[in-house]
Amino acid sequence: MRITRIECLQLRAPAANAADCDGAVDTAVIRVTAGNGLSGIGETDAPPNAIAALLETPSAHIWSLSIAELLLGENPLEVERLWDKVYEGTIYHGRRGLGVMLMSAIDNALHDLRGKLLGLPVYRLLGGDARRSIIPYATLFPSMPQGRGWQEMRETCVALLNHACDLGFRAMKMEMLFDDLIDDRGLVSFVHECRQIVGDDRELMIDVGYRWKCWNDALWALRRMEDAKLFFVETPVHTDDLDGLARLADATDTPVAAGEFLQTRHEFRELIERGHCDVIQPDLGRVGGLTEAMRCARMAHERGVVCVPHAWKTGITVAATRHFAAAAPACPYTEFFHRDLFPSYLRSRLATPEPDFANGRWCLPEMPGMGIELDEEVVAECLAATPAVIE
Repeated sequence: MRITRIECLQLRAPAANAADCDGAVDTAVIRVTAGNGLSGIGETDAPPNAIAALLETPSAHIWSLSIAELLLGENPLEVERLWDKVYEGTIYHGRRGLGVMLMSAIDNALHDLRGKLLGLPVYRLLGGDARRSIIPYATLFPSMPQGRGWQEMRETCVALLNHACDLGFRAMKMEMLFDDLIDDRGLVSFVHECRQIVGDDRELMIDVGYRWKCWNDALWALRRMEDAKLFFVETPVHTDDLDGLARLADATDTPVAAGEFLQTRHEFRELIERGHCDVIQPDLGRVGGLTEAMRCARMAHERGVVCVPHAWKTGITVAATRHFAAAAPACPYTEFFHRDLFPSYLRSRLATPEPDFANGRWCLPEMPGMGIELDEEVVAECLAATPAVIE
């Protein structure tokens, strides 16, 4: 069995508004097809036109080879070997940035394809079940302020918290991208209000979206949140400020999480060893796909660090993250944008079926591969350009 075709579908939701900050407003879907006609799908969180162009880029020399030369004719069952082959073969132009994003989508598509070829769910081929069920946490995003005042934003956030509780979520994360609507003292007060709403028997996390430029400013707030018993505070300072992250993480009992923008285990090793983060957050469409995410999770586990993947994309990423969470060590939760909690066109329509959610948990997947398919009507509606194809 050989890889015969790889294509990139450039998709964009209708009536897109950049100010909404919808991570699934567009997507680059990679479809890898084997000689028997079976195909696997993956996606990446990068400009689709750039990913399509990179897929079609020809070879230049031994460290800048084309995807066509590296993968066409290869055995799709040898996913991990192919990851290493592509990384080494594109290291001149692709060791970070768009190169690894394209690799991420290809890698996830290959895992999906391998599972379908073998008749097994992906997580079984990642090492088997590390747990009997998966607990997704609900990401609650009131959107950006866009002219709304604090009182309106607060009411929206409270409504989302209550809705998530009604849906049965055992854990939830409030996106607190409030810009300058409230000062740090007001932020601390609202965190405690959120804790009162969800109670002590649910996990609460917050994402402040790189709110602070200086770790000292973040420390003032995080120390005053300690009695709210947050599971983590996501991205308090920029991920590039590893020394600032380390000083912050060492000085507060509130766990610090980061990593949504990072790529490969090499950057996550720096985040753990130099940044002292308590929780790493690899994104399967950016880190290098399931292959590299599992390497990150095992490395974190060996160092006593928790791994909770970032996942703000379509149902393709939901499915990939579900399989990752089933197999990865030290992964107590995984991010989930529930369709009832955030209106996103491609997130709610592109891939089916949705995982069954009951009693705050997902059961382990049973279908071969990722267990999802594209809705071809949505693909046709949202296709922004002619698919890029190599074969």
